Amino acid sequence: MKTALYTLIIGSLLGLIFISKSFLLLVFSNIIIFAIAALGLNVIFGYTGQISIGHAAFMAIGAYTSAFFTMSLNMPIFLNLIFVILFSVLFGMVIALPAMRLKGFYLAIATMAFGIAVQEIIASMDIFGGRTGMRDIPAFFDSDFNTYFLNLIFYSLLIYITSLIVKSPTGKRFNMVRDSELAARAFGVKIAKAKLQAFIISSIYSGIAGFLYAHTLGYISPADFGLNVSLNLLAMVIIGGVASLNGGLIGSVIITGMPFLFSRSNFPMTIIVGGLLIIFVLFFPRGLSYGLKMLYFRYFEIPVVWIIKKFGKNKKKEGSYVNVDGVKLYYEVSGEGNPVVMIHGNYASHRWFEKVKNIEGFKVYTPDLPNFGHSDRVKEIQIDTYAEYIKRFMDVLELNKVVLVGHSLGGAVAMSIAFRYPEKVEKLILVDSPSLKGLKTPEENYYVLNLLKNNRTLLKNSLKAMIPSSSDRKLLNHLTNDALLMNPKCFTENARALENYNYEETSKNYRGEVLFILGEKDTLITKNMANEVVQSTNGKLEIIPDVGHSIIIEEPTTFIDIFKNFTLGKN
Repeated sequence: MKTALYTLIIGSLLGLIFISKSFLLLVFSNIIIFAIAALGLNVIFGYTGQISIGHAAFMAIGAYTSAFFTMSLNMPIFLNLIFVILFSVLFGMVIALPAMRLKGFYLAIATMAFGIAVQEIIASMDIFGGRTGMRDIPAFFDSDFNTYFLNLIFYSLLIYITSLIVKSPTGKRFNMVRDSELAARAFGVKIAKAKLQAFIISSIYSGIAGFLYAHTLGYISPADFGLNVSLNLLAMVIIGGVASLNGGLIGSVIITGMPFLFSRSNFPMTIIVGGLLIIFVLFFPRGLSYGLKMLYFRYFEIPVVWIIKKFGKNKKKEGSYVNVDGVKLYYEVSGEGNPVVMIHGNYASHRWFEKVKNIEGFKVYTPDLPNFGHSDRVKEIQIDTYAEYIKRFMDVLELNKVVLVGHSLGGAVAMSIAFRYPEKVEKLILVDSPSLKGLKTPEENYYVLNLLKNNRTLLKNSLKAMIPSSSDRKLLNHLTNDALLMNPKCFTENARALENYNYEETSKNYRGEVLFILGEKDTLITKNMANEVVQSTNGKLEIIPDVGHSIIIEEPTTFIDIFKNFTLGKN
């Protein structure tokens, strides 16, 4: 929805700026129309992995259907859209038949033959004007701006519909077919049905593009939908971005808009387009939209991150500091009673316990680990190092026999303290904690982890995925800003630290009670990991339904109830 709205708003502003420039509005309309056709091709090529180089044929079907019905049968223009969609579906099913059996080069030849056949059939029919085409096709409106705005609305609406399809089970099946037909079949995906659906959706989009083309330009001929147009559509997808919502628009701006830019020169467009294809295949293999997105993730939010770090560190704080061997650890305290120390996870701070730190009968300490939040940074990035600082923090404040709560990475830190200094801990509560043998991060994920330190949007989305059932946007923004205060090295090195510990032997030192709380929807910590800890420590496992990686954020009241029942010995 956001992508569609942004496209509509920006496109409308652009149209208003050039509202008096009829020629430019016509160029913009042309770009949008071909972007719609490219979006349809992307459903087949980008999302389903099926190649088509005869896709302009569907534009021809949409254009000639509407033009003929309007001029020969005097049907209302917008009523024609129904027939355009019906004919597009019919011919989409025809071309989908070879797609069910062919792939790669053979499918490309079959679709090319279909495109050429449609072009030649139309050219041979006098009712369609033969090779001369059809002129004086009625326009949607007398105003060029209104026509442009209508095209923009169609494009924005189809962008939204495409996003729904891509995120739906149907879209997931398309992706599975694209990545591996064998694996998709093993998961029960009906390959033929998925390809048929993709070709039908794609043909409808291109049919609509042809419908808009006919009534925007007012003239169509078979040459407007030839093989070169199909190849241009494919180039738009490759240049703009494969499997990208707005990739077709970017490609259309370059392929459709560029000829107008070079219209006064004698330089051949074929050389320009061919050169661009070589450049983009070499340097932007996933398209310009993906390349721009990566540039954004890498560099564009650096000033925003710098400002957050600058003012976040100097912001007035409600808590206190403890000096541990020259390292200042920030912490906050709530309530009175038995001591509780809550240790936050990765990309986090004391604020993660904001909703659960006020528990009647308990004095809750929520420190920032070294390298996190408002605490000082340290050179050594290891779980045992973090644990040592928290243990000394407890020594300075004379905290003994505490209830130790550890969330995520903080769970590993809590285990290190409890297993190496069992006299300090009375009870141990682990919330979505890693296993006794660490947590392995796939090597390919480190590239993304490195992007998080300079991009607030990406980091925010990552944190949001960890708390899927939470709707507290204000808190999410605070958590994101706190996460950016983390030592930049830790964005990757904390993951390494989680891989490099093993507490299987030291866990035997601890004889206190252990409770492991696991969110049923946690995508990071599995039930097997939780059982490994529980079995080794003779602890208890409690699985919370409809909760992700953080019950302390998603269901704080439930956590407090579980905490009280466990610490006070209630059943």
